[in-house]
Amino acid sequence: MRKTPLKDESIRITNQPAALAGEKIGAHISARLLYFCYYMAIGAFLPFINLYYDRIGLNGVQIGTLSALPVLVMSPVAPLWGLIADTFRLHRGLLRGALLLAPLAIFLLSRTTHYPALVALVLVYAVVSAPIIPLLDSAALEASERHQRSYGELRVWGTIGWALSTWLVGTLIHRFDIYWLFYSYLAFMGFTLLSSIFQPARMKTLQSPLQYSLRRLITNRVLLLFLFGIFLLTITTGGVNYFFSLYMDRIGADERLIGLAWTIAAISEVPVMIWSGFIMRNIQARGLLLLAFIVYILRWLLYSFISAPGWVLVVQLLHGLSFASFLVGGVTYINAYTPEGLSTSAQAIFNAVSFGIGPFVGALLGGFLYDALGITAMFRVFTLIAFLGLMVFYGSGRYTYRRRNG
Repeated sequence: MRKTPLKDESIRITNQPAALAGEKIGAHISARLLYFCYYMAIGAFLPFINLYYDRIGLNGVQIGTLSALPVLVMSPVAPLWGLIADTFRLHRGLLRGALLLAPLAIFLLSRTTHYPALVALVLVYAVVSAPIIPLLDSAALEASERHQRSYGELRVWGTIGWALSTWLVGTLIHRFDIYWLFYSYLAFMGFTLLSSIFQPARMKTLQSPLQYSLRRLITNRVLLLFLFGIFLLTITTGGVNYFFSLYMDRIGADERLIGLAWTIAAISEVPVMIWSGFIMRNIQARGLLLLAFIVYILRWLLYSFISAPGWVLVVQLLHGLSFASFLVGGVTYINAYTPEGLSTSAQAIFNAVSFGIGPFVGALLGGFLYDALGITAMFRVFTLIAFLGLMVFYGSGRYTYRRRNG
């Protein structure tokens, strides 16, 4: 029996020729603009919020708790929001509501220094912002299919926005004060909300019973193996991200070099995302994911042998080939196996595993390994875990081959 990506004749794409003709360019531009504005907001907030917590007198445990809460909350909440959006076709309304409520929560957070209030506001922020990225990704995938472009050509504008924002907001904070992270975040989220007004309606609709389509999604063995392999890989990426700056500090890098290393990583994503469509035409999304696994394994192994910070900057150039390949390949791969009309739900599951559960486990494991064995051993253990993830993902392809030829 031939095993192919999920397609169902009872699920159709609503055809609106006149509307589609008028929305083709709008869908394409809207996806780029939303990515650019939203990641400028995130770039203004995420790299600097722990610095704000430190400036208002919170201790390490409190800062760590506030950093972990969004990950813990978003992991189960994002798939739920995605299911609601797909079931009731609330994609645009849910996105606009999230873009309105998230900055409201952050504005209130900027007005308090009391830890219990901060915890409550971070929880609210996590709940209301959880659907944003899955909604943006699913809309971008639909737009890319309409225009016969790759997802990476649209998503790259998020990377550009992030890189520009981190530099700009860092400069503003250095020149004025820490509160510029909030001013910038609120401004960029306002631009994102305005941009969402021009987002076209979704064309894909779910016609088969929800329970049937959802069961097909969550019981697909190929996807389950894929998600488990991704979980193992993102244990390592999360652990490294949490301890990377500390690693550079330990080998003698100053703050300037640490910041430069993060900037190089962001810039290195751009060419890979732009050319990802060409790459996938030759090796497919699965090949792009295999490349990501291999390059991540190489990166972690090289870090374990480096003792001079200058060499870290060279290895950071591999970030784009690893992360951008992983992101574009992963989003595209899971979309190919998703029943039409459940794209947001599937992307929410992918995000929950890749940027929630996996990195959270990686942060805990990384902390244990760092204390018990040291930073070098941590990188080598992560190398082995990433290799195990590669074997699991490779095995999912072998399973598909056996099903096709069995």
